[in-house]
Amino acid sequence: MDDVIAVKVTLADGGERYFLTWGRIQDPVDPGPVCALVLRHARQFSLGGQPVEARICATLREAADAPYFYESLLSFARQPLPDDHDHWRTHIAEEMDLGHEISYCGRPTDLA
Repeated sequence: MDDVIAVKVTLADGGERYFLTWGRIQDPVDPGPVCALVLRHARQFSLGGQPVEARICATLREAADAPYFYESLLSFARQPLPDDHDHWRTHIAEEMDLGHEISYCGRPTDLA
């Protein structure tokens, strides 16, 4: 299931940050466009470093330890199913291009 996906963004210092967003919107197979889009918009968040790479996670579980993972997931789960999927997909693609519909799962805290 790729309706909602996790995207891992790697920082220049090796740190990792996670985002949730809609999957298979820009392209049904190629992960490149959504990764480029998340990387482009990642700079607007407080990452604590310079984002240099983005890749789609194999499962949502990979991002589950991020501080706001569950809050991000619930924001996607609350959205109603669309009546017209093609119209919805076009609308979501436009929103994502503007940096919306991309949820940052937060910066890890140092508890040591």
